[in-house]
Amino acid sequence: MYTSSSSFKEHEGLLSNPPTEILAVERRAAWHGNIQSLSPRAIAWRCLVFLKPSFLGRSSSSSTTEKNGSRQRKKHATEYLDGVRGVASLVVFIFHWTHMSFPSINSGWGYRDNNSFWLLPFVRLIHSGAAMVAVFFVISGFVLSHRFIQRMHRQEYPELFSSLTSLTFRRAFRLFIPAFASSTVAFICACLHIFPVPDKVNGKHFKNGLHAYIAYLDMESNLWDWQLKFNGFYNPQLWSIAVEFRGSMVIFLLILGLAQTCTLVRLIVETTLIVHCFGHRRWDVALFIAGMVLAELEVLLEKPASASRRRLVNLLLVLILFSGVFLSGYPRDHSTDTPGYMWSKHVWPFTTYRRRYWLAIGAILIVGPLVFLPSLQSVFLTRPARYLGRISFALYLVHGLGNRTIGIWLLESCWSRIGREEFWAYTIGFMVSTVLYFPIVIWTSDLFWRAIDMPSTNLARWLEKKCAVR
Repeated sequence: MYTSSSSFKEHEGLLSNPPTEILAVERRAAWHGNIQSLSPRAIAWRCLVFLKPSFLGRSSSSSTTEKNGSRQRKKHATEYLDGVRGVASLVVFIFHWTHMSFPSINSGWGYRDNNSFWLLPFVRLIHSGAAMVAVFFVISGFVLSHRFIQRMHRQEYPELFSSLTSLTFRRAFRLFIPAFASSTVAFICACLHIFPVPDKVNGKHFKNGLHAYIAYLDMESNLWDWQLKFNGFYNPQLWSIAVEFRGSMVIFLLILGLAQTCTLVRLIVETTLIVHCFGHRRWDVALFIAGMVLAELEVLLEKPASASRRRLVNLLLVLILFSGVFLSGYPRDHSTDTPGYMWSKHVWPFTTYRRRYWLAIGAILIVGPLVFLPSLQSVFLTRPARYLGRISFALYLVHGLGNRTIGIWLLESCWSRIGREEFWAYTIGFMVSTVLYFPIVIWTSDLFWRAIDMPSTNLARWLEKKCAVR
């Protein structure tokens, strides 16, 4: 489902490293170089320093240096998408956390007595987790192909093929190592009885143990099942990791096959494939290819237009964006009985596939205008959004386990003290536990990002270097 923050910047292979990765390498080198001479007290102190969130680890002087350096360093063209991905990951977390206590958010506003403000179509975006998964896939297709499409237009084919082989080699390591690490933590928690293990999972008898854990990892990395019905116990939301990897491989294959074709041919082939994928219910693959089409259009239309024409284009893009936000609020339950979405039962597709289809269309209509609206991109270049972008993959990997452990404990503790019988007591207990829980999840994601996610990037680069022909 997901492209991590580091992988968005991997297009140059071994030629360059993002600044955060360089800092990580330097810190680890200093750690390993001095670890032999450290006293137990110094080791404990370094461990405590590591526990400090990364955004608190820089002094004002270092921040000034970073700002001065950032003025000299040209921002890469897709940097704002890091922030979009970070906000989308936060929305997924909000959905998984909220619907445990308020399952009614899966229905739309106006269905029976569901008249809550939070169920209104445009407001629903803040907890439309499934829509954000679709946004992830569009962003992945865009970013994974953008640099290669630029090189196609410049006819830099040797550099293109070199970077493509590098990124393809490292892709599995970047996705599956952090995912397996997260699942391993969930397995350990289950063995320690930190959260209850059910007797049945998906209607089948379930017994926690090494065999069940290995079977889960096999399902999590299964690239050959195209049914999108992965329902493992330990970390069920990671069904999208294999989908992300498979979609990435489709993009790499298209880049390889279309690299030396003209732009018109590429757009015709990609558009045809999108229609074909949607027709065969491959909404996930269609979203990756749609991201590639957007990247092609962004490179092709980067020339500035006149002021009057630009205002008209911006107005049209904003209208498209609002349409995408509306479709992204497509409810999971009773959608064809919900005001505002009833029309969908009269339009193809006429099966339960309609929800994924309309969410996919909404994701395309959201990301598409963002590519051509610099003023809106600036919102996702703010420091909070960029920080969320850095930890977004880690947040996606750890929040499910957090919900089942510390999250549910805080929720039950608040309800036991405030009460849960009355509506307002129930709601206030939920709000108090949310305020206490969210910083814990962000902090844990920060730790996972520095301890697992970033090292997996460097491990992939090291393995590539060791395996490469000298």
